[in-house]
Amino acid sequence: MRRILAGQRVWKRIQFPNRPFCSAARNSKPTTNNGSSSSSSPPSLSNYDEQYKALNNLNFWTAAEIVFNKTPKKKKFGLDFHLVQLFFVCLPSLAVYLVAQYARSEMKKMDAELERKKQTEFEAQAKQMELNAAEEKAKVASNPALMEVKDRLDKLEQIIKEIVVEPKKQLNDATKEGREDSNEQKKAAEA
Repeated sequence: MRRILAGQRVWKRIQFPNRPFCSAARNSKPTTNNGSSSSSSPPSLSNYDEQYKALNNLNFWTAAEIVFNKTPKKKKFGLDFHLVQLFFVCLPSLAVYLVAQYARSEMKKMDAELERKKQTEFEAQAKQMELNAAEEKAKVASNPALMEVKDRLDKLEQIIKEIVVEPKKQLNDATKEGREDSNEQKKAAEA
């Protein structure tokens, strides 16, 4: 497109040779630098002047070449651009995934730390209970009257358990015998 517009400018210049090519006011006398750029003008102006001089010497064939030549290929983003787009599209999901993984690892660390604390508390309680039991044994061993009372209590507990267990055994035996008798009666009635 730029070449076409440049070609149109060239064509207008050919039609109107006295009209200046650019819209900015310039000196009517072109400066000659003999290949060296002047200190007062930037290098882009000297390049522009050279192009302007070339347009003054323009003939039909060079103008036709300018208009009908193929434009140089512009660099397109192509696949690289799509990969960048894909990266930016996947970036939020990746960020969420990474945050979730980080939270999961932190939760595992916290659970392990909590488990260690519970374990240490349990061990401390077990040691405390062992110390208390050792102190009670020491107290009991130091007082023989307590030992006799404890022995009597243990014997009484055993006797009570026997008394409670015997009626249950007798009751169970009676229910078993009753069931056996009823089963025998049913068999006899059927026969």
